[in-house]
Amino acid sequence: MIMTGNRGTWSLLDDLVSLQGEFNRIFGDGRAGAGVGRALYPPLNVWQTPDGLVVDAELPGVDPAAVEIAVADGQLAISGQRSTGAEPAEGVACRERPEGSFSRTLQLPFRVNQDQVKASYKQGVLRVELPRAEEDKPKKILVQAA
Repeated sequence: MIMTGNRGTWSLLDDLVSLQGEFNRIFGDGRAGAGVGRALYPPLNVWQTPDGLVVDAELPGVDPAAVEIAVADGQLAISGQRSTGAEPAEGVACRERPEGSFSRTLQLPFRVNQDQVKASYKQGVLRVELPRAEEDKPKKILVQAA
């Protein structure tokens, strides 16, 4: 949509692209180390299965012993500490790998069986398997013919 007015030729698309650029600048682009977007560390992939929910969190270089997982009040919380090692003796020219404490909280779409939650760590990816509580699973209702 192109309009003309006091500002000359105006394109809605140009304004939208500009607005997206401002959001990316202010909030980061969701990648670790990107401005305020560090709050989105670790990045998550979440999918639902017939029996529950699976959450993968990218935690390269994180000691699994430094990770805490909690399920309470319908939320999954993943927190921990990431250290990139000792600071070099010379000044740092660029720092893109985040370090320090991190925390992500995810609202669960259903109740889970907390006694059967499993967590594993392989090649820098933390996987949390959250089985759906039996009483929260959908129940099929048989329709009887009259």
